[in-house]
Amino acid sequence: MSYLETVLTYDRPSEAEVDKAFLESHGIVVFLLNANTARNELGAPFFIRLQVMAEDRERATEILRQANPSRFGSAARVAEIDRQIKHSALWFVLAALPAGFIAYWLIPEPGWKEQIRFDEHQPYDVRPIASAAAAFLAGLIALWLNRRSSGGPAASIAQHSDRPSGGGA
Repeated sequence: MSYLETVLTYDRPSEAEVDKAFLESHGIVVFLLNANTARNELGAPFFIRLQVMAEDRERATEILRQANPSRFGSAARVAEIDRQIKHSALWFVLAALPAGFIAYWLIPEPGWKEQIRFDEHQPYDVRPIASAAAAFLAGLIALWLNRRSSGGPAASIAQHSDRPSGGGA
């Protein structure tokens, strides 16, 4: 008994159909998982999986890699994207945590008469919500400043792109 294995995933049905037809022209039986979830070019709500029998996976991968090597990416590019994500998360946390604590300490504790109340029996303290909003805003500002000073994501993608310029998938 042979199991199906995923070779590639797609967000557009047309790309999956082209690769399916290409592999079938080479004699490989191909299945598209989630292919009918969205039949438009705005993107599928689920990734479409191109699947082949386990014994055909190596051959299918090699055929698709020879036809379009940029679809598979490179280990160096994946490592660069991972580093960028971790760097951005660190910037966000380093800005958000102090901002949240400072906002919580700076917002005065409501007195009995100054409290905002939703009903007569339960007073409500706005400090946790206000400090969370301040932390989130500070994190977003830190990310924006970091990307702005580093040339932005477009410059980084253009500098490290594995795909040839001029369009095409």
